[in-house]
Amino acid sequence: MRKALTVAACAAAFLMAAPATAGHAADTTPSPSSASPYDAVIGTGTLGQFGTPTAYLGATGTRIGDLGAYTITYPDGTYAIGSITCVAVESNVAYVTGRVALSGGPRKTTNNWNKGTFIVIGVEDNGNGGATEAPDRLNFSKGLATDPGCAPNLLARPDFQIVKGNYWVRDGG
Repeated sequence: MRKALTVAACAAAFLMAAPATAGHAADTTPSPSSASPYDAVIGTGTLGQFGTPTAYLGATGTRIGDLGAYTITYPDGTYAIGSITCVAVESNVAYVTGRVALSGGPRKTTNNWNKGTFIVIGVEDNGNGGATEAPDRLNFSKGLATDPGCAPNLLARPDFQIVKGNYWVRDGG
């Protein structure tokens, strides 16, 4: 199940961030090697507490809007999958808001991850995960009935160290 969710989230992120069609400008999707002026966050991180959830993110701001997808999974089978509605980056910290498209598992009700609710994910990028670097940080909110907007959000301040994975945050500022 977890592998299927990972594949679904990655596929959605790549499809949504694919090169633009003829009706749009071609340079709209930054990557770690890109010089594009847009905010972006890409990566995977697992927390070592709270049931060891993992968050997969692929989000970028473009001229036509914010694009991407996310998946949050727990080893117990709880998951939330959705599309990105907002990417806000300041320096090495990103806040991504997404709308739940699919969810399930024993923590679904506790987390209020119902279809149509919004989740805010906070990520702090502290480098490439080297032995001398501080680990990246992560946090995410429970489901929210209304869109919280596009800005830093205390509900998802990235306070918790990831124990596995790495995030890449780009401030297009």
